[in-house]
Parts: sequence; structure tokens; C-alpha cells
Amino acid sequence: MVTMANFLSAVSEFLFKDANILIQIRDWFFAQAGNILLALILFWIGRYAIKWVKAFAVRIMTKASYDSAAMSFITQIINYALLVGLVLICLNQIGIPTTSFIAAFGAFGLGIGLALQNNLSNLASGLLILIFKPFRAGHVIQVGDVVGSVKSIQFMYTVITTKDQKNVYIPNSLLTSQAVTNIVYTTERVIPFTFDIGYNNDHHEAIKILKNIFAADKRVLNPKNMEIGISEFGDNSVRIAAYARVKSNDFLDVQYSIMSDVKDAFDKYGIDIPYPQRVVYIQNVDTSTGEIKGTKKKATATNVALDDSLES
Repeated sequence: MVTMANFLSAVSEFLFKDANILIQIRDWFFAQAGNILLALILFWIGRYAIKWVKAFAVRIMTKASYDSAAMSFITQIINYALLVGLVLICLNQIGIPTTSFIAAFGAFGLGIGLALQNNLSNLASGLLILIFKPFRAGHVIQVGDVVGSVKSIQFMYTVITTKDQKNVYIPNSLLTSQAVTNIVYTTERVIPFTFDIGYNNDHHEAIKILKNIFAADKRVLNPKNMEIGISEFGDNSVRIAAYARVKSNDFLDVQYSIMSDVKDAFDKYGIDIPYPQRVVYIQNVDTSTGEIKGTKKKATATNVALDDSLES
């Protein structure tokens, strides 16, 4: 085990083993005394210059309304980059070659970049989000199937709080490589509705009922010229589509209340809301011969119990 005493002993043995080493160190120090003093002065001045550059960058970013996290990140990058450059200048001033240091930094940076490629991609994407601000904390955005309020924007990921109060952590690289819908930026939104009615129902009457429901809701902005009509003939129903324009803040409230009002109105006026049905023929089978004896009964699949299908 290496202790401090052993280390100091080894250093002392190395230095005093050959007196020429100490003489060379002394001669170099006196020869470079002026350069060392100049390097210290440069370092002292450089530190103040770096502080001034950081303060100037903060003022510029504040005027540009940069996010506080982005400002902090950028100023740290400026600080460390300028500090490394300042140290290299000071080392070069006292006669220490800096070429090897630059090569070492380059190799180290390349290795780190290859090892942390995905993380660096998230980091760069996070910086772009903070600089260009496609969305901010508090905005409601949609990314794929995820819709929620932006809780925070980190350098590696963005936290989105959904309607059911779940925090979803999305890597920033995904937010810059696919479509993101910023719902807050739009003051109005369109709610797409679909309603299914039976083939035996009068679709003209159903559309009239729907128009009356939309017209009665004052939060619907386009009741007179909204698009509404048959959009599809399904296997079990006629599908009616409607598009209501509302204020963004009223989106969910209008959607829920309209659906509830439509259900009540359809029940009141006898408009069916179909569900999938299939006709099933159940037959008796002679277990000894495997022959079908005849049709036992006919029923819809929704009304047939499993025990009935097993009867002989």
C-alpha cells in the first residue's frame, strides 16, 4: 500500500540522488522567472476577462429571453472553454509545449464522444430546445400519443405531466427528430367527433339532432358552418363525422359534454348506437358418429352463452 510517507520518501530519493536535477530545476526557474511572472499576470487578467465575457453573454441572452437553464448551460461552456484556453496560453508562455496537451484533449474528447454518442445527441437537442424555444415549461404539447404539460426541460430529457398526473420522461433527441404539436400556441382547436347510428335509423334526423346539440353549446364557435355528415358505411353502423371549433381551453370540457348530450338525445329520440354483432348457428352433433343432427337455434353472438354451444 502506497502511503504519503512512502511517496515523499521516493520523491526525496529521486531528487537528491542526483544533485544535477535540483540544479537544473533551479536554473530553469531563474531563467523563466520573468515568463512565470508574466504567465501569472496573464492568468489573473484572463480570469477577469472571462468573468466579463460571461456577464456580457448573460446580458445578451437575457435580452433575447433565453431560458434560465439555457443561460446557465451556455455560460458554463463559455467559462470552461475560455479557462482551458487561458491555461494553455500560460503554459506556453513559460516554455511548456502545449501541442501534446491539445492532442491529449482531442483524443479524450473523441473517446468520450464515441462512448456517449446517444447522450451527447440528447444534450445537443436539449440545448437547441432551450435556445430556439419551440415550447417552454407550462406549455401543453403532444408528442406521438403522449399529451401533457411540460413540467421541466432538462439537458438530457424533457418531463411531461399527463392528464392523469403521470410524469413521462422523453429523450430530447426524440423531440427534435419528430413532429411536436404545441397546443398552447393555438388559441382555437377543432374537435373531431364520430357518431355511429344503426342502418334502420333516419340519418337526416340524426344529423338534425346533432346540429341542434352543437348550436345549443355556446362554446362551439362554428355551429352554423361546421362540417357534419356521413363519413363511412361500417359493418354494423352508419358513421357520422362532425368537426367543432372551440377555444383551446374548452377542448376537453366541450368534448365530454357534447358526447354526453348526444347519448341523451339519441336515447330520447330512439336513435340506435350499434355494437358489433354476428349471427351464430348452433347445431347438435352426434358425438359417436360426428354427424350434424340439425340446427338447434339461431342467435346473435352477443346473446349466446358458452354453455349453449356445448349442449348436445
